[in-house]
Amino acid sequence: MQPTTPQYLIRHLDGQGEHDTLAAQITEWRRERDLPSEATRPTLQALHGQAEIVALLDTDIDPDTFVACLRLHRAALPTPPWTRAETARPTLGLSCAATDPDAGYRLGWLLTVWARDYAAQCGYTQVACSVPLSHSLDSAGQHLVRHLVDTCGWDQLRTTDSSSGQQSAALLVTPARRSDTLSSFLTTHVPVRPAELETPS
Repeated sequence: MQPTTPQYLIRHLDGQGEHDTLAAQITEWRRERDLPSEATRPTLQALHGQAEIVALLDTDIDPDTFVACLRLHRAALPTPPWTRAETARPTLGLSCAATDPDAGYRLGWLLTVWARDYAAQCGYTQVACSVPLSHSLDSAGQHLVRHLVDTCGWDQLRTTDSSSGQQSAALLVTPARRSDTLSSFLTTHVPVRPAELETPS
């Protein structure tokens, strides 16, 4: 019996053309989800800068079509909103997550499993992300937090307030750990790099 080729592939973007293509797709994904334009701004800025972006492709549909992306933060998370106690452990940060609403698969769960596995390979002990909240009754943001906690296995540490002038956000973490089944879903072409443990000044 021949082994089954995994449906998904995750890799870094290749060149400015792919950055531009993904930026256009993310803008459309946000529009389909009825999210405000400012929700797209951090991801578009990351795509036009020097940020490390990984993209998920569904090779069963089209090996060149993106269905999700993540930004990786390998150095210590910013304080604030994170406290030094919250990031005392070696932490791989994630941001700028975006998924195709028509992909039809549990992409948030798959990206979480990949991030945990990848972080463990690199020597991090946890993965962290923050979900921006426009206000305390932000239904889209709260829905995403519930999805990450209830379906994807994240733990919510706390919600920051906006008194410091920053947008409030829900701070979430999940332990880094290897997955025995990930390779049946996903091929990864993201090179393993030793964890960056230094704290930025």
